This record gives sequence, C-alpha cells and structure tokens, in this order.
Amino acid sequence: MLDPMLTGAEAPIDWSGPDSVLGTYVAQMDRLTEPVSPGVPLSLSVHGLLISGELIPQWQWFAEVSELNDHEDPFYVGTAEQVKEQSDLAHQAIRIRDAGGEVTQRQHTALIAPTRYIHLRNTRIHSPGMHVSEAGRLWRGRLADVSGWTPGPTDLVED
Repeated sequence: MLDPMLTGAEAPIDWSGPDSVLGTYVAQMDRLTEPVSPGVPLSLSVHGLLISGELIPQWQWFAEVSELNDHEDPFYVGTAEQVKEQSDLAHQAIRIRDAGGEVTQRQHTALIAPTRYIHLRNTRIHSPGMHVSEAGRLWRGRLADVSGWTPGPTDLVED
C-alpha cells in the first residue's frame, strides 16, 4: 500500500472553518490578563462588509458591554451579565495558571473553550454604496464568517 504522504492523497481540506492564523491571533489576544487600550487595529471582510476596529480580549469586550447604559432591555442586560461571568471565569483561570496556581473545574472548562468569536472596539462598518458608520461601537462576530482580514485600520475615502 502506498503512503498517502508520498502520493499526495489526503483527506479533503475543510475551508468552511475560520482562518487558523486569525484564530491564533484572536486566541492570543484572549489570553491577555490586562486590559488593552488602545486595542490592536484590525480590518475584516465579513459577508461583503468591511469592518475595522480595535481587537480586544473577549473578557474585556464583555466587561465593556456590561458597563453600557444604553440598553434598556432587562433580558439583554441579564444575558450579557451571564455571558460575562463565563468570560470572567476564563480570565481568572489565565491569571491563576500564569501565577502557578490551580484552577477550578469550572475555570478549566471556560479556559479550554475554543475561540469562535472575535471582539472589536471602536468599530466602523464600511458598506458598498453606503456611508461609513460612526466609530465607537463594540462588535462581536463569528471567526468562521470572516473571509479576509488585514492588520491595521482601513481608512476608506467616501465618494
């Protein structure tokens, strides 16, 4: 039998998942234990839109969302707080692990959860034929929906 490594025969590549390089980039950001300000400038292509902003850790994004006071919906605020708790568990686990301590089972579970989302602050959304949105919003998107990206901001000139 021929070795698949020598013949080039291998399992088909699944291109539907997120870019592994961007996923690694985001996962490294999520492991930071101190808030970042400013975040790392990043521009993304998502379903025909260009989205630019500052990449920040997931736990910081949830902390900033929970501090917003422009959401009157108690369900939204309650849900954001519950999700923030999970993010806080992972954040605490990183700090404890980095200090050489032992993490709880709940912290460990939160810590090993795969990175599936990207978190931006001061986001601008550029849509073809439309005005650029105002900067300043928090944005969360699925890594699997990003079809392209570049480090740095995108400064488009409006027609």
